Amino acid sequence: MLKRRTALALTLAMLLTLLTPSFAFGADYSGHWAETTIQKWFDGNKLKGYEDGSFKPDSQITRAEFMTMVNNAFGYTEKAEIKFSDVKSDDWYYSEVQKAVQAGYLKGYEDNTARPGIKISRQEAALIIARIKNLSDYASGANIFNDVNDIATWAKGGVGAAARGKLMIGYEDNTFRPLRHISRAEALVTIDRSQKETTPGTEEPGPTNPGGGGSGGGNGGGGNGGGSVTTQAAILTSLTIADATTSTAFTASQVTTGPAIFTTTSSAITISAITLPDDADIAVTVTSQSGAVTTMSAVNGVVNVALSELGDYTIELMVSRAKTPSITYTDTKYTFIVKKN
Repeated sequence: MLKRRTALALTLAMLLTLLTPSFAFGADYSGHWAETTIQKWFDGNKLKGYEDGSFKPDSQITRAEFMTMVNNAFGYTEKAEIKFSDVKSDDWYYSEVQKAVQAGYLKGYEDNTARPGIKISRQEAALIIARIKNLSDYASGANIFNDVNDIATWAKGGVGAAARGKLMIGYEDNTFRPLRHISRAEALVTIDRSQKETTPGTEEPGPTNPGGGGSGGGNGGGGNGGGSVTTQAAILTSLTIADATTSTAFTASQVTTGPAIFTTTSSAITISAITLPDDADIAVTVTSQSGAVTTMSAVNGVVNVALSELGDYTIELMVSRAKTPSITYTDTKYTFIVKKN
């Protein structure tokens, strides 16, 4: 009797499994910051998940897997002859590497390897996307990120270009996290953005999720899968302070993460700020050591500040942008000190 009941229970369990709709297993990306993009690609039959219908959006991917996604998305089919020491003709990714080389976005390493089996970093992905889009190197664009010093020299041009094109954007703490391995969701959103001729999508992950773009991809900003997104406003890329005799340039990371101090004996200074994008509004608030406060707006990124008192002046630059559909921009504040001797 016990054996019969057990057999019946197993039979019922098997029937229930067979009758369960397959989409029930695909809920691993429901509510994910990249849900809208993932579902769009599934609906368009441009994406295949796992056998259980899941996508595993936060799983990291290898260089070979990223190449496969790129080749499929952009329709790369032509193949080049390759002689990488770590790619064999019977490897599943052999033809994908051939396509990547023919398309021009894979160069390989100095030791004649392609390293298809290792996980791909965000800075590597950014460089590949920049090459695919034929973007000019824009190393200074990487200065928008607080961790710009963590970006490899060979990758800065690609990261800056991808950031300027809003293909990979960063995280809520204004970092790019170049060494972090890109996730399936980040890769998909970055590729989706790069396929658009107009301004790339606004979908961004929250602070604890990987970013796409590169945007995302990296890509910070608190996405909610297709609704309104709150992301950082335009970013300061460079700052120059000048008096009658000298000028000093600061990087964005110096202004946000370290002391940016300009010492002068002049009665006035000129502040020149460059933002990304360059159409941002810049409000300047100057607070003297005595507590006097002056507020003004920069014109074309330039403002003249009078220094009538001795002592330290705290200067705040508030970078703002107008609202656009689906995006709510938060102001970005930079603070530095001017010492009047």
